[in-house]
Amino acid sequence: MDVKWIELYFLTGFLKLFLFHSYHSTDFEVHRNWLAITHSLPIDKWYYEATSQWTLDYPPFFAWFEYLLSTVAGYFDPGMLEISETPYFNRATLLFQRSSVILSDVVLCYACSRVFRYVKTVGGGKFSDLDVKMMLTASFMGCAGLLIVDHVHFQYNGFLSGIFLLSLVNVASGNIVWGGFYFSVLLNFKHIYLYCAPVYFVYMLRVHMFHDNKFLGLDLVGLIKLGGCVVLVFAASLGPFIQHLPQILSRLFPVQRGLCHAYWAPNFWTLYNLLDISISKVLQILRLLPKSGVHPLMSGLVQQADFLVLPNISPVHSATLTLVALTPVLIKLFKNPSPGQFLKSATAAAFTSFLLGYHVHEKAILVILVPYAMLVFSDVEHARDYYFLSFHGTYSLFPLLFEAQEFLVKIVILLMVHSFMSITLSRMYPDLKLNMFEKLYLCGLVFHFLAAEVLLPLFLPHLEFLPLLLYSAYCSLGVGYSYIRLYTAL
Repeated sequence: MDVKWIELYFLTGFLKLFLFHSYHSTDFEVHRNWLAITHSLPIDKWYYEATSQWTLDYPPFFAWFEYLLSTVAGYFDPGMLEISETPYFNRATLLFQRSSVILSDVVLCYACSRVFRYVKTVGGGKFSDLDVKMMLTASFMGCAGLLIVDHVHFQYNGFLSGIFLLSLVNVASGNIVWGGFYFSVLLNFKHIYLYCAPVYFVYMLRVHMFHDNKFLGLDLVGLIKLGGCVVLVFAASLGPFIQHLPQILSRLFPVQRGLCHAYWAPNFWTLYNLLDISISKVLQILRLLPKSGVHPLMSGLVQQADFLVLPNISPVHSATLTLVALTPVLIKLFKNPSPGQFLKSATAAAFTSFLLGYHVHEKAILVILVPYAMLVFSDVEHARDYYFLSFHGTYSLFPLLFEAQEFLVKIVILLMVHSFMSITLSRMYPDLKLNMFEKLYLCGLVFHFLAAEVLLPLFLPHLEFLPLLLYSAYCSLGVGYSYIRLYTAL
């Protein structure tokens, strides 16, 4: 990592300091509680502890990450390391946890430096060093979505995105074993990245096949190295918890939470929910369905809810639809195992799972944007599609910041970062222009924002879920359009 990347890290880190005292979500207490669990209990109790409702539900590597943080946290305030049923908060806790997110972003900075070298190698000097660095900064270290989710709302997606990037860039560069190592490590930090596992499996298997000078055409030595690396990573992660795997799996995959999160992610299931709500209302007006109060899907709670008209969707249904939609992507990747096709397929896998997955969080849009950002340097169409998705995808995260003091903060973050990104892209691709639909859709965000953030809370304050529904519905249209654009470009 050269000095200039260090400078960019400190510059973006300095800007993040201004968000220290902004709103933080219950995820702040979630991670505070995980510090206490890993510090206070032996490891065989970590995934059983349930004093607080915010139980440990990430894979073991993230638990060890929290344990390492806890060894330092006590110097700031020992009280934050005590397990308690009620939330714990003070200025020292705020200082430590906010700082730990910024410091962990050094992994993302290093990953950006690796992607920079990759782009300069394969790009043949197509773009200036400054433009590449500025684009990577806007897409990652200064990413609007990460600023909202990590540095206001509070999570640790930055360093995880860094590990994801290291995996992608190593695979794209031909360093398959290192790419497999980083991806295995990533899965043992946060299992949401399982979305992309089929793409990694197909690509890594395919590049070890059809070698003329190998036994049965297989590069057995390469496969053994790759397989051994992956097995060692999972053994290091799960080995200490081998007797507790059923309990860990029950924490990692809590299917009882229902198809959708409290705030519906803008995906296919939002439209499915709206269709059920609309049909049920019509049937109630026609007296073909008994009248009820609030529709079960609009409770705003994290729970399983039955549809009134349409068939209920189980995890098996969701997984089947996802696999069916992903199969053509995997077939094309197998036929054309190029680095560019791998990056497109990884993006499509994350996107497909976001659209059709079970209990998808709105924050999962960030997983799509990581591999998509690497496609920006391939051609103008991918650059345009990435910018459009990044803009409205970040906008879809606005409901996470619902307090009045963050009203302007989220607007400034969105416009500042994407203005910077737009200027950089205009230098990289002078002919880059959004089409008429994309322009109208982004202009529509202004009216949507006024309706969801001003008019509905002002005139219909008792319908608290309605603004969230409006966000999910409008943003799902943009996400669906972006998905079709990517899918047809594979």
